[in-house]
Amino acid sequence: MKNWEHDELAEDLADIKCTGFLNVPLGSVWGNSHTQRADVIEVKPSYTRFCISIYEIKISRADFQSDIRSDKWKGYLPHCHRFYFASPAGVLAKEDIPKGAGLIVRGDRGWNTLIGAPVMDNDIPQLTLMSLLFSREREYFRSRKRYRIWDAQHSSRYEKHYKCLGKKIGDALRNFDEYEAAKHSFERLKERTRQAIAEGLGIDYNPESWDSPEWELSAMVRKIKQKEGI
Repeated sequence: MKNWEHDELAEDLADIKCTGFLNVPLGSVWGNSHTQRADVIEVKPSYTRFCISIYEIKISRADFQSDIRSDKWKGYLPHCHRFYFASPAGVLAKEDIPKGAGLIVRGDRGWNTLIGAPVMDNDIPQLTLMSLLFSREREYFRSRKRYRIWDAQHSSRYEKHYKCLGKKIGDALRNFDEYEAAKHSFERLKERTRQAIAEGLGIDYNPESWDSPEWELSAMVRKIKQKEGI
């Protein structure tokens, strides 16, 4: 069984849920250090059945029990329609999960929902919706910044690859020209050789007849032997 780190497990779950909402504050954090953060948030893309699910990552049983004793987990409920605990397989059991929460676990073959979270008929606070909007905007600009840094780091490498590729293409074209010239020289030499053979055999030279069986090498040798009386 893989030993998961907290952020690694959150990112793995976010990939499966196709969401970019990770570590989202549920409200303003300015001057408020007690604002809770949701590890992973999934938003169902539906106007008629709008649903927000929050997933709280727990990689240890001790961390989970601390949340249960302090009722910290209940602070997430007003901000979503479904709430899940998410952990590696074997850390939490079904009987550990309090009423009102679900359980999803990560095994060797992927994620598996052991308890479906009940749907709550909540009016999501405006600050929570604003936090989701701000989080997506920050992620967009972070992605652009990461891309610019990545592009700057790799542009020189790409330039070297392009120069190398250009050199190979140039060499190939030059080699092709040399091949064409050699092929043309060979064809002329072959033509002169055929003419000489025809003159030696005392027959008329006809280029169109060279592809017939009588002009194969073995047939020409027989003709030469016949002429020489061998």
